[in-house]
Order: sequence, then structure tokens, then C-alpha cells
Amino acid sequence: MLRLVRLCNLCLFLLIHEKSIRGHGASSFQIEISPLSVGARNCVIHFGLHTCYLSNHPQSVRGRASRRPPKGNDTSDLTVQSRDLLNSFERFCQRGSASSEDKCLELLNLRVERLLDSRTFSKQKGKNCQGERPNLTDLFVPKDASSLIRLLGRHRAHDAMLKFCRRYCRDIVDVASNKTISRSDADEAVTYCYTAAIAALSKPSCTPYISAVNKSGNYRSKSFLLSLLNEMEQQYSLSGQSIRPNSYTLSAVLLGIDDGNEALGVLEHFEQKYGATECPIPPLSSESADRSIVTVQVYNAAIAACGRSCNDPTEGPVNNIEGWQLALSLYQRMKRHGPAPNDQTYVAVLKACAEYGQVRVSQSIFDGISQISTRELKAKLYKPILKACTVAKNANTAEFLIERMKSDSLKITTEHMNLFLLTLAKCKMQTRALEELHKMLDLQISDRSIAPDIITLNTALSACANAEDFEAAKELLDEMKEGIILVPAPNDQSSLVQILPDVVSYNTVISCSDPETALGLINEMRLTRRNRIGVITPNSISYTNAIARCRKASTSSDPHTRQYAYDVAFTLFELAQESASDSSGLSVDLNVFVYSSLIWVAEAVGDYAMAVRLLRGIKCSPNRVCYDGVISALSKGGLHREVLYFYYEMQKLGLQATRNIYLKLSYAINKSRDPELFSSPRKKAALLEGVLSQMSRRDRCVEIGGPLFELLITCHSDKSEPGSSYAASKMAFDQIVGPVDDACITAMLRACSLSKSMWKESIMLLHCSDIVRNAAGPGRISVRALSYAVITCAKADQWEEALNLIELYGNKSYSNAESKTKNQRSAVVSIAAINSVISACGRSLRPDVAVQILNDMQKNYGVAPDELSYRFAIIACNQAEHRETRQAKFSSAEPVPFDFTWWECALSLLRRMVEDGLKPDSQTYSSVVSALESAGQWQRAIGVLQSMPSISSLLGNDVVRNAEDEFELYEQPNLYCLNAAISACEKGGAWVEALQLYENIRAQVKTKNSTRPNFITINSLSIALDKAGQTELAMTLYEEAVRDKIVDPWKLRFDSDGEVRRMMDLHKFSAPLAKIAVKSYLNSLLMSRKESRINSDAVFIVGKGKGSKGEPVLIPTIMRLLTEDYGLHAMIEETNNGRIRISMQEIDAFVTRNRWKF
Repeated sequence: MLRLVRLCNLCLFLLIHEKSIRGHGASSFQIEISPLSVGARNCVIHFGLHTCYLSNHPQSVRGRASRRPPKGNDTSDLTVQSRDLLNSFERFCQRGSASSEDKCLELLNLRVERLLDSRTFSKQKGKNCQGERPNLTDLFVPKDASSLIRLLGRHRAHDAMLKFCRRYCRDIVDVASNKTISRSDADEAVTYCYTAAIAALSKPSCTPYISAVNKSGNYRSKSFLLSLLNEMEQQYSLSGQSIRPNSYTLSAVLLGIDDGNEALGVLEHFEQKYGATECPIPPLSSESADRSIVTVQVYNAAIAACGRSCNDPTEGPVNNIEGWQLALSLYQRMKRHGPAPNDQTYVAVLKACAEYGQVRVSQSIFDGISQISTRELKAKLYKPILKACTVAKNANTAEFLIERMKSDSLKITTEHMNLFLLTLAKCKMQTRALEELHKMLDLQISDRSIAPDIITLNTALSACANAEDFEAAKELLDEMKEGIILVPAPNDQSSLVQILPDVVSYNTVISCSDPETALGLINEMRLTRRNRIGVITPNSISYTNAIARCRKASTSSDPHTRQYAYDVAFTLFELAQESASDSSGLSVDLNVFVYSSLIWVAEAVGDYAMAVRLLRGIKCSPNRVCYDGVISALSKGGLHREVLYFYYEMQKLGLQATRNIYLKLSYAINKSRDPELFSSPRKKAALLEGVLSQMSRRDRCVEIGGPLFELLITCHSDKSEPGSSYAASKMAFDQIVGPVDDACITAMLRACSLSKSMWKESIMLLHCSDIVRNAAGPGRISVRALSYAVITCAKADQWEEALNLIELYGNKSYSNAESKTKNQRSAVVSIAAINSVISACGRSLRPDVAVQILNDMQKNYGVAPDELSYRFAIIACNQAEHRETRQAKFSSAEPVPFDFTWWECALSLLRRMVEDGLKPDSQTYSSVVSALESAGQWQRAIGVLQSMPSISSLLGNDVVRNAEDEFELYEQPNLYCLNAAISACEKGGAWVEALQLYENIRAQVKTKNSTRPNFITINSLSIALDKAGQTELAMTLYEEAVRDKIVDPWKLRFDSDGEVRRMMDLHKFSAPLAKIAVKSYLNSLLMSRKESRINSDAVFIVGKGKGSKGEPVLIPTIMRLLTEDYGLHAMIEETNNGRIRISMQEIDAFVTRNRWKF
């Protein structure tokens, strides 16, 4: 009687709430009470697709989904059959998990195929339909069908899952078309099935390993998930009415998107298609809540997708907007326009910020919502903030948050402390992590909520491993093995249990050990199989970590250490192979990571043949880490063909290349052992262009393909190769996708610096690339890149533009934090760039700017002047002194008086250079002497020469006997310096010193690296001898110079009649040297013993006197010499007044008259 009363009360309750039940999607409900069910403990209640089995006990209520059967069908039989089939699949998956993953997946696909094609399942009451295709609605109720879909999805049987989902949905729609069940119930079943399928496909894989059996493609993509949603809406519609998804379906789609921009685009599409929720205040009734399926749950899924955008950091943010910024903008939009954020929204936003390590943003959001949240929610929200500290490696903030929770009396759990310990582990603060662990062990007696667990201990081990503190890690592991660490039991808080190490504990310690210890720990784990309890079998991570330690040891400089690590690595690999073939159920999955770690060991020792052999021997699908190691090993040997082969093989397999792969590929091409390729930038560029044509848009960003672009730009701009051009380099540069990095912009600016005509292009490149990734210098432009742009401008004498670039991008206030003095700053531009600007100022007639730059180099640019800096500044002073001398010589205006002269500045810079410990070279000395010579300061010039060791020996009284040995001690003076010295002696009247210097120079002509006198040397010395009245000595000097082919006055020129004749060209001769040349010619005629007749006129080319101040010098000098001294009748040509002609008859008569004198 009591049971009947309870059932009557239940029926009355359902009748009263009929409207609410229909509001949840049930078109009808039915209560089924059989005589047996009343006497038993259960009854069945149907409402729509839902079937509830109610126990007589009021608290024992269990819901199960079932299709409402047609009349005459036993619902209980269908439900039991559906549950039995689902349980059989669950048991099959449990048994299959003990075998290999690929084998389990293959058998699961086969079982689903048999289910779909079997004829034995389709039986109706009183009729055997064994030959027909089974209707799955006769085998599964909708609830169990969706459960089976989720089960297949968890085991990655995606092909079988989709086949079953589509088949079941078609069958149930067919049943609905026959009016067996209502249309709304069928639509609800289709929605549930497709929601489960989309959710299974959207879930990211727990392991990066991709099975070779499941080659169905990438289902977890935006396009496929949206196509699946569209398939659900369109393919199962009746009478043109599409099936409307629910909020869980839309959330499942967003779960499969890992890009914030794509997630926002999909969310906007959902709002336009299904209607957006514009109410920021929660609705009061369920009817208003059902107006839009784009609920707060969908928005939360979009925010979570923004947080997953940072999983691939190589891609970089799109449009310079990162995922956490997108999540934050969506959260602000929800606050303004709805739907109203809930607790899950707050958690999702904070998790998005945590993935990017945005600690301050997370704290700001938390402070904004802490006033409206409960204490439980506050404690929950601290977890993502602590996760942000872990990502940002901010241990101080994490400690502050823990202390803040204590001050706010919030409950600190083990999970909070584990995140704090993980932050300390990331910061390599193992000592602090161990202290916090011991505090937790001490406080667990009074507060069981912070009792350490195995995750806590493994995190502390990770802190020791990250800090390479093997001793501390081994000590903690030994304590765990000995059972010293005790924590409260989960079910009995009054008792304590031991925390024993697991495989993660061993793997963590292995990751910081040496190869020998790693091998010992692996063997120790293998020996635990003898125990009945506490068996710790090494897994693939164990062998991977151990082999990785061998690779680190393989980089040692000791060859014995490298060989031992190499041998241990292959010993570990043999143990892994032995464990993989174990049939005792404790086998190891010899996956791709074990092979990749061993390949990198072979790469470290340079055994590229073994690396290739291991790649070919992988029994699973290789990943890009394997190819990365093989390509790196081959590139070390300069095998560019093999590197390209494996690179293109990666492309065929669909593996994305890494930056390291392109770096090694570029290195192999640039350092190829092929001599033709090694010496030909053009051939290198051709190979690189071929690789570039195969690169995807993803690879053309500088984060991945930057090394290839850098080398390609360099090869195109190499001047050693004919046909190199800036245009080809610019074309390669323009193919970079996204912002450039420092290496590429530097290579492009270097290409500009090879030609001074590209100074405008270099400025444009610098201004247009002001956001450069990985640029360490101020102004977001590196010192190297800025230096090349400055050098390009300086080559074109655009020194003002060069200084402007330094001012813009050099940032004089940028100083080194480690500077010891206020005036000492870190370099903002290279010394070569500053020197080029000083040289450009000298060429541009601005020696004052050149000297000012030299004086302020350390203060303004952070670089100390070197030998070239002083040399270029002294050259600028020398040029300015010569310029002022010429202006004073040819100009009648009074010179403007200065406080100093440029020769004084040059001499002062030379003295300061020596005081700074710098060694002047011959060109620096020459410039100073030349400036002094131009100013007539011959005594100072000789003093400077005497301070130069190599010239001081030439100015000595004795001829250097061991000249060759003496000259090897010092840098040899250049010809310009020697000429300047002789010229200074000439202007000072020191003809003896000038002649002695000349004779000593001639004595060194046959020595190694000696300097040979030239025309200027003879010209200057002739002037000195002429002034001293040493005519005969000057004549001898001239004849020796002609004999040594230092001076050659005779040239072939066109005469006035158009014939080519031999003439004496005195254009560049000084007046004394021209007189000596003419005298030598006439004397040679008189001294000739052959009495041959003169057959041509004598023509002397003296010029028109345009290079002389005032009146011409050579014309009157030579005319007086010919007419007065030799009595010859000479005349100036009418057609060319720069020539003096003596007829052959006059010369013949002159020889006849004066031959007797000789």
C-alpha cells in the first residue's frame, strides 16, 4: 500500500508540472506501470525521448534515454539490449587498452563495421529480418547511441564514429517519417548525436603521437566542424525544416578552434544565424532564455579558444593582437551588451591571460570581480592567476598571491600550492621549492587541505631537475622510495600513508642525471617488476629523457666522454627495444620520441650515417624533430644535396619545417663541400630560390624561414659574383610575410651599403622597418643594421642624413646598466659607421664636423675612437689646410683670421692619438706632414718625420746597411709620406736632407716591400736643388730618373699638320724640372757622336698657363732658356699657344755651331 501511495504522489507531481516537462523538449510523457513492476522495485516513465526508471526508494532515481517505441514493443527489452551493446563496447575498449594503440583502434573500427553491416541484430517480434540492413534504432536508444559516439571518440576511432553517427541519425529520421515517433523527438536525438560527435572531434589529442592506422585526416579544423554542423542542419530535415542545434553544439564547434580570430569570426557567424543574446541581465524565465541558443556558454567557449591561441608561438599574433587581448575584448563586450558573464566566464578569461603569462592583467580582472564573487569562487580564480605566474616565471607575484589568500582567510588547497611550486620550478628555485614542500608536510597535520600528493613531490623534483641539482633530486627520490614521506589517507584522515615514487618521479630525476646514472635508474625501474606491488615500468618518456642526457654529454670537448655517452645511448635504445617486444603486458611504446632523441645523439657526435639509418628504421610515422636532427647532422658535413632531399621528403609527408631546419639547410648550402657551389653565390641563390618556391606562407615569416631569406639576400648582393643586383635582393626581401627580423633587415641594408647610390633606399628600408623582431638595439633597430645604413649614406657623402639616422635610432640616452661612469655609454652604432661619417665630412669640406664627431664619440655614441677615426679626421684637416693655402694663393681677398689653423689641429690630433696608446700608420703621418708642408712649417714637418721610426732611419747620416732587416721592424712609409717629407725639406731650404732622404730611398729599392720614387719625388727634389743652385746635381738626378723610367717627358702627340710626332710634354713639370729637361735634351744633341741630320722640329708642350697664378710660368721660363742661354730662335705656335716650336733647320744649325764645345 505504501508503494502505491508513493507512485500516486509521483503521478500527481508529473501532471502538475506537465508544462515544465514540455518546456524541456518533451512533446509528451507516458507513465507505464505493469503489475510486475508494482510488485518489483521499478516502474517506467516516458516523456518524449527520455525514459526514467524509478526505484521505490525516493533517493534512488536514475535517468536513461530511450526512443518511445511503437505499440506492442517492450521498452524494457530495448533498453536492456541497448545497455548490453554499449557495455560490450566498453569492455572491448578496456581489453584493447592493454594491447597496442594501433591494434585497439583497428579492432574497434572493425567491430563498428560489423555492427553496421550485421543482419543478425535486426529482429522484430514474430519476424526474422536477418537478410535486411538493421535499423540502429532497434538496437540503441538515443542516450546510449550518443554514449557510444563519445566512447569511439575517446579512443580516436573517428571514422567509425562518424559512420555510426550518420547511420543512426538517418535511421531515426526514417522512423520519424513513418510517424513512429514525433519529429521533435527525432530532431532532439540527431542534435544529441552530432553534438557528441563534434565534441569528440574538437577535443585536442592528449598525445602528439598520431596513429599510422587512423589516416582519416585532420578532423579538428574549423572548416570540417562547421561542415559537420551544416550537415546536421540540412541533411536530416523534413519538409524543408532544418534541425536547430543547441548551445552545447555551438560550444563543441568552438572547442575545436585554437585561434582567437577564427573563434570570434565563428561566434559572429553564430550570432547572425541563430540570433545574439543582447541582454546583459540574466533572464527571469526559461522561455526568454530559449530565444537564442548563443548563450553565455558559447561565449565562454570562444574566450577559451582565444586562450589556446598561444599553443604555437612560431605563428605569432595576427594583426599584432594576441589571444589574451581578444579574450579580454570579448569579456568587455559581454559586460556591455550581454550575455551576462558567469563564473565560467571569469575562469575562462583568467585562463586566457594565464596562457600568455599576463600576471598584471589577470590581477586587474580579479580585483574587478572579487567584490561580486563568493569565497569559493575567489579561491577558484586564484588558480589561473597562479598559472599566469608560472608561465611568466614570476615567483615573487606567486608568493604574494599565496600570502594574500592567507590574509583573506581563503582556503588554500594542494592545487594552489602545486601551482606555486611549479612557478618556483620554472624559475629554477629548487631550494625554495623544497622549503615549501617541507612546510606543507609540517602543516598537513593541522590543515589536511594542503597535504602534499604525488604531483607536489614530482613538482619539487622538477624544480631540482630544472636547476640541474641532481643531488637534491636524488635525495628526495630516495626519501620517497624509503617511505619517509607520509600524508593523510584519502578515505581515512586519521591514518597516514606513504607516497611512493611513480614513473614520473623517476623520469624527472633522469632528466638531470649523467648518462651512467640514467642507465642505472632505468635498470632499477626494470627490476621493480619482481615486486608484487609498486611496479614502476619505464615508459617511452623514461628512455627519451635518458637518451637526451646522453646527447648533452655528447657535446663535451672530451672525446672519451662523447664516445661513452654515445655507447650508453645505444645501450638504452637496445633496452627500449627489448621492452617493446615484451609480451607480459608491461611493454614500452617505442614511439617517435625515442628515435628522435637517439637521432640527435648521432647528430651531436657527427655520425650522419647513423642518423639517416635511424630515420629509415622508425617503425612509426617520423615527426619533424627526427628530420630536424638528420638535416642538422648532414649540414655539418656540407652535404647539401642530401639535406635538400630530406627537406623535400618532409614537405611530401606534410611535416612543417622549423626555423632550425631552415637554418641548417642554409648552412649546408653556404658551406657545401662542393667546391663549385661553395665559390658561387649565384648557384647558391638558385638553390635557395628553389626552396623558397616550395615554402608555404607560414614558413615565409622570419620566425621560421628567416635564415633562408638572410642567406638569399646576401647571395644576390654579393659583388664577387657577376650579375649581382640590389633588385634581386629586394625581390627576395619583399617575399617575407609579416614583420622582418634584425638579420634580414641587416642583410638588406648591407646590400645597400655596397653601392653609394642606394643611400635613399637604405633610409627608406630603415624607416619602413621600425618594428623589427628580436632587435636588441635602441629604437627597435640593431646596432649592426643601423651601422650599414649610416655607412651607405656616408659613402654618398650624405653625412647629415647619417647623423640624423643615428639621432633617430641610436638614442643617445640608451646607456649600459653596467656602466661605471656617467659618460660611458654602450655603443649605439659601430665604430666603422662613425669612421665613415668622419671621412664623409672631410670629403664634404666640413673638417670642423669631423673633428667634433671625433671629440664626442665616446660621449654621444658609446664608442672610443680608433686609428681610423684619427686618420680620417687628420686627413680632413690636411685637405682643409691645402684648400686654404690654394685660396690664399689664388685669391686677392684677405684671409679670415681663426684662433687655430688646420695644420695645428692635425698636429694636435696626432699627439693625442699617441697619448691614447694608438699607433699612427704611414698615411696618418703623411697627412700631418702634408698639412705642415702646405703651411710652410718645414721644421715641424721634419720633426714629425723624425718621430716616425721608418723615416728616422732614412734621415740618418749613415746609409742603412741591413736595410731589409731594419725595415721589417716598422711599417713602411708610403710614397705620399716620403714626397711630403722631401717637399717640406724643399720649402725649408734643407736640400741636403732632401737629397739624403732620396738617396736612402733609392738604396732601399731592391729590398722587400720598399717604396720606389715617382715623378713627384723628382719634381720636389729638383725644386730644392734649383733653389740651392745645384744645377749640375739636379741634371744628374733628372738623367738618373729618366734612365730608371721614373720620368718620361717624351710623348706621341698630333702635330698641327695632323701627323703623330714625338714631343716633350712638360705639362706637369715645375719650372726648374722643365728647364732641366730642356737642357738635358739640347745637351744630348750636342754630345751625340753621330753626325746625323735633324729631320723634324723640336716641340715643347708647356701648356697655356691655366694652372698658374696670374701669368703663365713655363712659357716665359722655357722661352728665356732657349733664346738667352742657348741662342735659339723659338716661337710659340699660332694655332696652339701652349706649344713652343724650334724648326729643324734651327736645331741643325745650333748643333753645328756648338758641337765643338763638347
